[in-house]
Amino acid sequence: MFDSPDAVGSILPLGSSFGNSLRHVNKLIQRDLGNRIAPLGITLGQWYALRTLWINDGLTQIELAQKSGAAGPAMVIAVRSLLAMGLVERKRDPSDQRKYIISLTEKGRRFEVPALQAAIDANTAATANIKPEEFEICMRVLRQAHQNLLTNAGLGDPNLDIDAIVA
Repeated sequence: MFDSPDAVGSILPLGSSFGNSLRHVNKLIQRDLGNRIAPLGITLGQWYALRTLWINDGLTQIELAQKSGAAGPAMVIAVRSLLAMGLVERKRDPSDQRKYIISLTEKGRRFEVPALQAAIDANTAATANIKPEEFEICMRVLRQAHQNLLTNAGLGDPNLDIDAIVA
């Protein structure tokens, strides 16, 4: 299935590994999305920060990193570049002057439709030639795997924000 040959006698051939398959597909989707948003002048790291703010504007930098699934240092770089581009603004939290609140500017809000369209197009390309019923089965499997891993980690609440945990 993928270009890495399986070791002879492997107890888990790469082509049979759920995790390995997810990793490879995700890597290709990320590459495709990166190529699609490049004409907008934004990187994947910036896209994830913007995507999070389009859903939940006005977050501290730590909350933004957690909700977008980015490492803290990577989010620092993304926020600095988004500030320089005029897509976000940073203001002191009125209730805690040690914190900054990151919010979209009007310019940042205008990126939402074209950037989300790029994501839709990347997902559409990835799922081309997959029948709708097969797609729904795949999504059900992924949701169940997600729930299984949360439960195994003692985080079995289905309403739990996984992005806040894995960041």
